[in-house]
Amino acid sequence: MEPNRKMLILLGVCIFIVVLCLIVIILVFGFSHESRKFRGLLFVIAVVLLFQCLIGDFCKFLGYSCYSALRKRPAVQEGPDVGRSATTNNYDEDALVRLQLASHEAAMYAAPAHYNESLNLKYKLIINELRLYGIYFLFLMLLVVGSRDYLVYYNTRTMRTVFAETRLGDVGLHYVTNLDGVYRYIASVTIEAFNQGKDYNDEVISEPGWINYNIAKLLSVVRLRQVRREDKYIGLTSPRFDTRNYMPRWELPFERLHYISKYVHTYGPWLQGELDSNLFTTRYHKGHLYTYEGNNGYLTFLSRDLNNSLTILQYLRKSNWIDERTAGIFVDFTLYNADSNIFSVCTIFMEFTPFGDVLPLLDVESVKLLMNLDNIPGVMLTIFLLYLFSFIYFTKHLILNLLYKTKMSASPWNVVDCVMVCLNVFIIILIIAREAKVASLMTRFENSMKLEFVDFRVPAKMDHIANLAIGFLISLTTLRLWKVFQFAKPFRVFTRTLYRARYALLTLLAVIIIWLIAFGFSSYIINGNDTKHFTHLTGSFTTSMSYSFGFSKSISPDELTFGGLTLGFILYALLMFVIAIVLLNLFITLICDYFSENKITLDDEEANELSFYEFLKVEFGDWGRWCKRTCCFCCRKRVYDPEKGDVKEQIEKSVDDAEKKAGKRKMTDREEEGPSYGPQLRDLSQVRAMARKFNAQIALLRRHQRWRQRYNR
Repeated sequence: MEPNRKMLILLGVCIFIVVLCLIVIILVFGFSHESRKFRGLLFVIAVVLLFQCLIGDFCKFLGYSCYSALRKRPAVQEGPDVGRSATTNNYDEDALVRLQLASHEAAMYAAPAHYNESLNLKYKLIINELRLYGIYFLFLMLLVVGSRDYLVYYNTRTMRTVFAETRLGDVGLHYVTNLDGVYRYIASVTIEAFNQGKDYNDEVISEPGWINYNIAKLLSVVRLRQVRREDKYIGLTSPRFDTRNYMPRWELPFERLHYISKYVHTYGPWLQGELDSNLFTTRYHKGHLYTYEGNNGYLTFLSRDLNNSLTILQYLRKSNWIDERTAGIFVDFTLYNADSNIFSVCTIFMEFTPFGDVLPLLDVESVKLLMNLDNIPGVMLTIFLLYLFSFIYFTKHLILNLLYKTKMSASPWNVVDCVMVCLNVFIIILIIAREAKVASLMTRFENSMKLEFVDFRVPAKMDHIANLAIGFLISLTTLRLWKVFQFAKPFRVFTRTLYRARYALLTLLAVIIIWLIAFGFSSYIINGNDTKHFTHLTGSFTTSMSYSFGFSKSISPDELTFGGLTLGFILYALLMFVIAIVLLNLFITLICDYFSENKITLDDEEANELSFYEFLKVEFGDWGRWCKRTCCFCCRKRVYDPEKGDVKEQIEKSVDDAEKKAGKRKMTDREEEGPSYGPQLRDLSQVRAMARKFNAQIALLRRHQRWRQRYNR
């Protein structure tokens, strides 16, 4: 018995014993675990498999290589190994005949164009890349789609509605227009609503920190941050912001007293405070008028109960904490919804204009920062493990290409693959760092003092950067699949169209950009003082581009008429007729013309070469024929039917029918449309391949007959 056959028999026996033991255990003792233990078991299995793939295989092959390098190896006998017996070291004629039989059978179905070896290697590479990138892209999409939570959108919309409208008090953020409105809004929304929230039955919630109807709970305290100008005078340039320390009521000179730290509410609002600055903190905050730094200002904190918070706010108001030099007030706090496990990092910015009014801005970022293994569904955990294994296989394939395939290592697509691997590693590291940061913040929150502000903006920023990296990863994976799909004619034609029309398209695109820039400048100069869409230069460019591309819901043609009805009509005509109709349609028509031309005029080599679908039909035809023989009911062996006849009679009948059809075409003077006997035998090479296949089958049958006669004696 051959060694391979022995190993297969032993493997089958082991699998049978393991399955039998599992069945006995389930039937006799039962097989049930808690979901938490089962998830932990899956996690341990995943860790062991990852250790085996990443470290175990490396150590194993390192040991094999060291052993092979140190031991004395016998001389290697050169020669083909096909058909060589492992015991006698001689060639097995049966194996050679089977190999010839398979080769002749494959030659029967191969077309003459199939013998282009370079094209076959190219298609083989395409098949491998389709399997590699297709599986990776599938698991990536399943993981991304399954990890998205639609409740995040509704949480953000609810929070924006609650803080912007009159849901928590008698004033909403949209109605804050002056200094009194700022104090009223802080008192009614960030103090009273967080400490006197009411339930559905209109009863006051006993535990402080909950918003109305238990929407979310306040974590730590509310932080107030003020940005001040150095001078009262406001010129044409951007103002310089103050960084000096003051005594209460903004009095100078500042005196450093040893008991300042003991009276935080008395001296803290007048001292310049520096926030924790790192890579993930917001450096700048863009307002309606100016751009403000996000890591400095004059800080103060509200309390966790109603009376103390109102006392702090009353002290700030009496001491004129907000005066004529105040540029803006930031209100920062974090809410947590325990039912949906969603953090809401909120920033309310009220910017003071030189004219005394207030321009409010609201920023709400909802994120899921806590990941618990018990809350992850089993399907998602399985998809994550499969994605992890596909990523390891993808990385292994890339490393092998870079090390051993010199021609493929010079391909620029390997740069895309390396960026994809780096993005995956970066996302995993970022998620782990985010989890560690959230865990440390929660520990700090549990042990925090009464007036300590716990900032959850850093993990929220990490989550935001991770989402951006996932978006880039999906884009690069789709781009990589586009390269693989170049075997199909539509993809090749479209790529060739863009390549051949690159100069014409770039020239026309430059003309469109010049027109948009000119229109943006004109609208900014003429209508910038009267409508918010053209107040800023960048906003004017964006509005012009959006309006010319058809996104006209947010603005109307009346916003172009502030320089006069005639001038507004000219601007509208230039935007809609020249840019939107003439230039953009010319751009699309140019692409369509090049596409039609490239679709009709194909390259000579491409017209004569074997297509990818024909290659698949020949390469994997054995699987189709096997399925047809085993699964198709029509191909099963049937009893002889006198009406249908046997194979010989059916062939003669088909030949007679073909001759009758040919005679009818001659009588009606119709041209010959094709061969009379069908496309089964396309050329002489296939006939010769069929003859060689029959000879190999006869030789194999004769050897089998001699073997039976020898052992039956």
